[in-house]
Amino acid sequence: MRIVVCVKPVPLAPQMVDATGRLARDGATQMNGVDENAVEAALQVRDRVGGAEVVLVVLAPADSADVIRPGLAMGADRAVVISGPEFEGSDLLGTSYALAEVIRAESADLVVFGASSSDGNGAMLWAAVAERLDLPVVSRAVDYAVTDGVLTATRQMEHGLDVVEVRLPAVLALSGEVNTPRYPSFKDVIASKKRPVVVVAAGDGLAVDVARVGVAGARTTVRAIAEPPRRGAAVVIVDDGSAADQVLVFLRDRNLI
Repeated sequence: MRIVVCVKPVPLAPQMVDATGRLARDGATQMNGVDENAVEAALQVRDRVGGAEVVLVVLAPADSADVIRPGLAMGADRAVVISGPEFEGSDLLGTSYALAEVIRAESADLVVFGASSSDGNGAMLWAAVAERLDLPVVSRAVDYAVTDGVLTATRQMEHGLDVVEVRLPAVLALSGEVNTPRYPSFKDVIASKKRPVVVVAAGDGLAVDVARVGVAGARTTVRAIAEPPRRGAAVVIVDDGSAADQVLVFLRDRNLI
């Protein structure tokens, strides 16, 4: 069984690039926080089923190996870094396309995602990858288990909890920090430096159409960037026994009731 975990380096201090509206990614980065939960979920499944391989897959600059090293120190077996100038500026469609091609080549049985990235907060990539791979997707999972080729997951919904089952291969997206990532020992950190990290580029081990990735393949653009509107002056109501009446007048004056 092969479990792929999609991880992402995110800027420590995200800043927009004025000319393009894209995030500046030339500064210090770290592995996206909830991606550690995704790695932990994959390792828990591996521990239970036995004999599974956990592979980290990331679309990022080639020097991101050190950024995702914590995932290897936790126990992932190896990593694949999709990199190259042709991928710079990829939007959701381009990113999902590149990731899906690597996941397909890996013949993954289970693909795990964290809830969302701290720099984008889109929470859509896992659905886009599942669509490209034509796989069932279980999102907002707070519990998960794999038994006899079947993924059973508990989903956190607005009305309560749903328990669903899907046959592998499948995509699993977690709901926030649903577990406690294991803390690597010093020995684990040293061992992680020997675990393989393969960098693949378009036309060099990765069969992708470069017209579908990067800025050239992007189907979304940033129209404008602005500070959020400032809040107006607050109205403080002191409850002297007439607070309910004051709230009622406040709402009526603003045509809210």
